[in-house]
Amino acid sequence: MARMHTRKRGRSGSKKVYGVQPSWIQYSKDEIVNTIVNLKKSGVPPSVIGIRLRDQYGIPTVKAVLGTKLGKILAEKGLKDEVPEDLSNLIRRYNNVAKHVELNPKDQANKRGRDLIMAKMLRLVKYYKRTGVLDEKWNLSKVLR
Repeated sequence: MARMHTRKRGRSGSKKVYGVQPSWIQYSKDEIVNTIVNLKKSGVPPSVIGIRLRDQYGIPTVKAVLGTKLGKILAEKGLKDEVPEDLSNLIRRYNNVAKHVELNPKDQANKRGRDLIMAKMLRLVKYYKRTGVLDEKWNLSKVLR
């Protein structure tokens, strides 16, 4: 399948095997859940939590060890973010590019980039509203600068 805003193709990659519990893990399931909760309470985003678990604790994937995904564990503990991480990253990128375009009004390439980021955000918001992750009354304009 082609990428979204270019005509280039993506790369194929290996797939994770979720049913297999690795034998080298030294932590119990409760210790892993407590580590996840402590990292989230200290302000670490979910994607970085997964990377830290992999690199520092030797846990390849949370789903392989615990049987549930990291996001569901955070939701059960009441630590789920109001705005999903991918959407908040796009909002941050859009605000940075919009600030740049205000300072450099003749920069046509960044104007186009800003429009492409907005299109991605609108698609994501529509998807998250449809799946129930965001409330139907949630509005993108209140988080943009």
